[in-house]
Amino acid sequence: MFLTGVSSGQTVTAPLPSCPARTAVAGGVPVTWHQGRAGDAVELEQWCLAVGGPIFVQAAASAPAAPPLEELVVVTWNAHLAEGRLVDLITDLRAGAFTSGRPVKHFVLLLQELYRGGHDVPAFMPGARTAFAILPRNPKATDARSYAASLGLSVLYVPSMRNGAKLLEDRGNAIVSTEPLLDPLALELPLERQRRVAISTAIEVTIDRRPTRLELFDAHLEPLSSPKSLWIFRNPRRPQARAILDLLKTPRFGHGGTSVGTVLGGDFNIVSRGINEDAYRETRAWSTSLAAENQRNTHVMGRIDHLFFRLDEGWSARTERLDNRFGSDHYPVLGTFKYK
Repeated sequence: MFLTGVSSGQTVTAPLPSCPARTAVAGGVPVTWHQGRAGDAVELEQWCLAVGGPIFVQAAASAPAAPPLEELVVVTWNAHLAEGRLVDLITDLRAGAFTSGRPVKHFVLLLQELYRGGHDVPAFMPGARTAFAILPRNPKATDARSYAASLGLSVLYVPSMRNGAKLLEDRGNAIVSTEPLLDPLALELPLERQRRVAISTAIEVTIDRRPTRLELFDAHLEPLSSPKSLWIFRNPRRPQARAILDLLKTPRFGHGGTSVGTVLGGDFNIVSRGINEDAYRETRAWSTSLAAENQRNTHVMGRIDHLFFRLDEGWSARTERLDNRFGSDHYPVLGTFKYK
C-alpha cells in the first residue's frame, strides 16, 4: 500500500508507514492517504501511532435524487472539542434560523476540533507524540463516535493528534452531511508544531436535474510554528496551504464534466497579517467563485475561519458569519450557492 506525497505541484509515491490509524478501514471504506511533505514521514509516524483510525458512517440518501446545488448549504465551524453544541447548530439550521426562515434540508458541515474518546484510541506507547490535552470540558459532551451513531447523518472523522497522553482521546476534523459521502481522502499537512490532517470527500448534487459531484475539503492550519524555528521567521501556514492547493490541482478536483467544483473550508488561523498573509491570499486567488465574503471576525483573534469556492462557470457562492457561537470560541461561517 502507498501514500501519495504532494509537493510544489509534483506527486511522488513512497511506501506507506505502518501506523494502524492510516491502514484502518472506516465503515468498510478505505481512506486514501496523501502526505504534504515527504521529509516529515518519521515524525508523522510518531504522532499517528497515538491516535485511532477514522470514523466513516453513511446516512441513507435524503431523496430519490441528489439535491439541487442551489438548495445546498455549507457551514465551516471550529467546534472547540466538547464545548461546541453541534446538535443545536443543526437544529437551528434545519429550522431556517440562518436562511430567512427557509428550512434547510440539505447541508454539509466542515468541522474542526471534534474529539473522540474511548477504546478506539490506542493506549499511549513510548515514542509516540501527543498534544497537550485541551481542558476543562463539559462532562456531558458528545464525541465524534456518539455523533456518528446518533445524528442520522453521514460522518467522516479523521483524527490529527492525541488529546493528552493520559486520556484515551484524539481530536481532528470531521465532515457531516445529510447526503451520502463519496471517496474519503486524508492529507497530512507539512508538519510544524503538531500533526494536522486535512480531509476531503464528495457528495452528489444535481444541476438542471443532471447528477454531478461537489468536492469538499476541510482543513485546520497551524497557529504557531515548530519549536525548531521562531514563528516570526517561518510562518507555518504557508506550506500547509500550498500543500492543499497542490492537491486541489490534481485530476480528482478538476471541475467540469463529472464535477461542478470544490468547496474548501476550515480554520485557517491567519492571525499574523490577516488577509495579507500568503496562506489567505493564495487560497483566495484559487477561490474564483466566491462572489461575496463576509468580513466579520470569527474569533477573538480576527477573521480566521473561511469558506472558499471554485465552481463551474455561471455558479458563485456567498458567505455569512453567523451570530451564535453555540458554545465554541469560534463563530460558524455559512455558504450558499447561486447560478448567474
